Amino acid sequence: MEVSIPDLNQIYIPKRRRGSCSIQRREQIKEETEPALQAASILIYLSKAVSDIEEKISNTRKRKTPPTKAPVRKKMLKKTEYPSTPEMSAGLRERIVEMGGSQIELVVQKQLQHTDVSKNHGRLSLPINKLRFDFTTEEERRFLNEHDNKNKRGMNVVIIDDIGGESNICLKKWKIGSSDTYCLMTQWNALVEATGLKAGDHIQLWSFRKHEAQLCLALLKLGNW
Repeated sequence: MEVSIPDLNQIYIPKRRRGSCSIQRREQIKEETEPALQAASILIYLSKAVSDIEEKISNTRKRKTPPTKAPVRKKMLKKTEYPSTPEMSAGLRERIVEMGGSQIELVVQKQLQHTDVSKNHGRLSLPINKLRFDFTTEEERRFLNEHDNKNKRGMNVVIIDDIGGESNICLKKWKIGSSDTYCLMTQWNALVEATGLKAGDHIQLWSFRKHEAQLCLALLKLGNW
């Protein structure tokens, strides 16, 4: 008995249709996984950024810090004694007399220190225990010991120099270290500049009384020897 085999190419086999549910499922999965993918991308970016920052910090630490420059210190001033105690010049003495001055006394002969000509300090210090003559009266000393708004009181005095200058300067009494010290202030920096004084110079400070009452001072710069 013959069995006839049909031609398979002639047989119609219907193709399976893809249902709409499959497409919806894929879209649902995409919606669910998209936030996670975005978060993962952000984490990868942050991880790389942190790694770069750590590398920069590590490189910075490896760099050698430049050596700090030591502050420039002024050389210690070589202290010298003037070989003599010169008398006041006749010209300056006549000038004082013409001003009505008398009772001329040498207060101190000293070598100027860096602090005496420093603009930051702005004063000439005169330790009382090193003065040849205390030029203040008892009444003036009481006044200088008083306080005004927690500050020591000061008095204005006339000061002349050996180059023809005349100005007012403030006299105060301070405690510097353990020593009571007179200080010439306020216009001292201007006087230093006008007379060309510098550290190491030797000076004389004289006092006199104008009309036998008003305290005045005279500043002289001693020459080289």
